[in-house]
Formats: sequence, structure tokens, C-alpha cells
Amino acid sequence: MPVYQITTSGIDLSQEQRDTLAQQITKTHHDVTGAPDPFIRVVFTPMPLGVMYTAGKIEPSLILYGACRAGRSDQTRNELLHALYDVLQKVVDLPPDQVVVAISETESSWLMEGGLQLPPPTHDAEVEWMRQLNELFPGKYAQWT
Repeated sequence: MPVYQITTSGIDLSQEQRDTLAQQITKTHHDVTGAPDPFIRVVFTPMPLGVMYTAGKIEPSLILYGACRAGRSDQTRNELLHALYDVLQKVVDLPPDQVVVAISETESSWLMEGGLQLPPPTHDAEVEWMRQLNELFPGKYAQWT
């Protein structure tokens, strides 16, 4: 379920940078949380310079806003936050004051994917959810069970 939205203003990302960011954000989220890759989404929203402000002034900026399930430890959230920031810096190499990373959490009972409510982030609940998904979509998620 995690959805990462990268909004840029005055920063033109190349297709190669978008591809790399999408791949690295997916890998990072998977490595830190264990979430299966097919459920990690990355969306790019480019905006022209002049529609995003910092301290009331127009400045180039990049915001990575992530939404994911609640229930992970503070250590996991901190690791994810810092790892995502590092990915952005490696790929885009912006001044730190032009980059914002924010992660918002939503209770799993308020989320749906594949027509099923998401389980809490516990092993047993996720195994059962994947079993149900595999019944609904035979073979599609077999490698992730």
C-alpha cells in the first residue's frame, strides 16, 4: 500500500532520474519494512516554478510525501525516513534545504488494496492477507507469499 508522491517545483527530473527514484524508493521501502514490491507505488507530480513556496518565497524544491500503514516501530520509521532522504540526495543531489521528506501513517483498517482491507503489519496477518490475494488473483502474487 505505500504510496510515495514526489512533487517538484523548478526541478526537472529526467526520465532516468524518475526511473531510478521509483526503483530505489521501492527497494528501500521493501528492505526496511518487508512490504512486497507490487504494493509499493511511486507517483511524480512536477509543478512549474512559482506555485510552491517556502517561507513565503518561490524556491525550487522537492517534496517526498509517503503514506503507509501505521504500526511500525519508531526505529523502523526513522530508518525509512533517513534511507529515503539518502536516495533522493544520491539521485537528485539538491541542497538539503530544498528537500522535504514526510511519511504519514494510516491505520490498516482504513486502507484497501486488491479489494481487501489491509492487514496490520504483523507476519501472521500479512500471510493470511497474501493467501486471500492469491485466491483472488491466482499466480499474480505467488512469489511474495
